[in-house]
Amino acid sequence: MAVSGRARALYQRIADKLRAQITDGTLGPGDRLPTEAEIASEWNTTRSTAVQGLKVLVNEGLIISDRPRGYFVRSRRPMVYRPQSEFQKRPLSPEMDQFLTQMSEDGREASQHIEVKVETPSRHVRERLRLREGELVVVRRRVRFVDGIPYNTNDSHFPLALVQNSEIMNPDDIARGANVVLAELGHEQVRAIDELHVRMPTPEEADRLQLGPGTPVAVHLCTGYTEDGRPVRTVVNVLPGDRHVITYERSRRQLESTPTVRPAITADLRTVIDLWEHAATWLNERGIDQWQYPPREDRIKANIEAGECWIVEADGAPVATITIDEHADPDFWTPTEASEPALYVHRMVVRRDVAGLDLGSAMLDWAGQEAMQQGKQLLRLDAWRTNEGLQRYYADRGFTHVRTVEAADRSSGTLFQRPASYSRGTGPKLESRQSDSTH
Repeated sequence: MAVSGRARALYQRIADKLRAQITDGTLGPGDRLPTEAEIASEWNTTRSTAVQGLKVLVNEGLIISDRPRGYFVRSRRPMVYRPQSEFQKRPLSPEMDQFLTQMSEDGREASQHIEVKVETPSRHVRERLRLREGELVVVRRRVRFVDGIPYNTNDSHFPLALVQNSEIMNPDDIARGANVVLAELGHEQVRAIDELHVRMPTPEEADRLQLGPGTPVAVHLCTGYTEDGRPVRTVVNVLPGDRHVITYERSRRQLESTPTVRPAITADLRTVIDLWEHAATWLNERGIDQWQYPPREDRIKANIEAGECWIVEADGAPVATITIDEHADPDFWTPTEASEPALYVHRMVVRRDVAGLDLGSAMLDWAGQEAMQQGKQLLRLDAWRTNEGLQRYYADRGFTHVRTVEAADRSSGTLFQRPASYSRGTGPKLESRQSDSTH
């Protein structure tokens, strides 16, 4: 075998043979490999070359070195990790949480070590909890053990201002669960955003989890939100790759009621801002620079007062917002275009937990109907110049690219339009209704 035109070194061929034996099952979990001396004799080489070949497999995480006993195939009995169990009801037994219950059901011995600290959050946690510089968090740090081995870490971060002097501050397991305590404090979590990152462990993580060389980790971040969109808890789980199988059960969410669209009222200002900030955070986490500035509350308030801002509700909660008006931005649209009968779409946001329902398409179809009722022939919008995914989204929904304008101090400027009569016909049909003064 050759790599880049050169024959593989002897230590690499030693590693290749042993790796193949592990892969095909000739050497099974826990089996002892030939000794360094035996390998050197078999390959008619030095002991140091044999050690070099074995180290390749150690670094790949396939074998472990247990001196002076020798080298052994790494045993893997992974824990099934189910992120979707976050909001399941807690077990009735007061001394057992979800993790301990699952391991007990699997016939494994489980335990955990808990400590609680008040500290300055990392940048990643601060951004997810939308904390200001200098605000502190309470961290409940856990190391979870299975059969005496540290299997994962679970660090839950809470804004100190929300949980100070509560049960969450105690370094004991909370029998009914931290989620229940948050709900009792008036901060019930109704949805969560999960993120998964795979990387090599930091030295601190390797120490806490007693990781050997060549063991990657999956980092699962889970941020829980209240019904009004406020993040109240961020959990950082570090899962060694050789000890976990991450299992997701997915189903397409179905709305229990027909979504309605109504004019926003003054009391909805905070709701619109929360939807906007939630979208901005989601974009930032994906490296998209759109909306990375404070929301312009004065403009949103003016749109609400003018009857141009709308709220979409489903199952009793706000899930989206859209603003439509007759204003042709002079930075983007020419005077001739501004004189044409058109409605303009701004600030369309859909909450992420309903994004899979194509609610955005339904909102654009509804906006087109509104345009026709007002005697307009076109539906127009401007998109962020660097957000190519969003531009494709609009193109897929019948919009034609007019041109891209680079106006001073403006990041938007990719202009689209489509006939007001166009309807994609996907997503749930929106029912219009009027707001009431008590809403």
